[in-house]
Amino acid sequence: MGLRTRYGDGAKRYIPCLLRFAMQCPRCNHHHTQKIGLSRHKRQRWMCMGCHRTFGDKDLRLIDPKTKALALAMYAEGIAARKIERLLHVSHNAVLGWVRKEVAGKALQAPTAKDLAVIEADEMWSYVGSKNSPSGCGGQ
Repeated sequence: MGLRTRYGDGAKRYIPCLLRFAMQCPRCNHHHTQKIGLSRHKRQRWMCMGCHRTFGDKDLRLIDPKTKALALAMYAEGIAARKIERLLHVSHNAVLGWVRKEVAGKALQAPTAKDLAVIEADEMWSYVGSKNSPSGCGGQ
């Protein structure tokens, strides 16, 4: 009949076998799925029998957008990433990644030549060619 018995707390409980097909494919919305193991974060992985794509349960590591916005505002005010980590209980690497993603197309653009009138270079030096004299241990 499609039912299996589970014994827990000394009582019989009937759970339908169709629970293993309860996941729905996010790509094709097909209901026929199959378990294919665990992810590296010990979350169940599934494979759709319709499109043969693998997927997993919702990622519980995702951070609330309000927390991201608060972390970016704190960073913009000059608070260190590690202090934000302690206050908001998020990784400092995540905070720095959010900052890089936020400013990638805005603050990191190089200025055009039309926008610059005077350029000041302080202590600028460079190498031309290569060293001809050997250095270090055993040099002559």
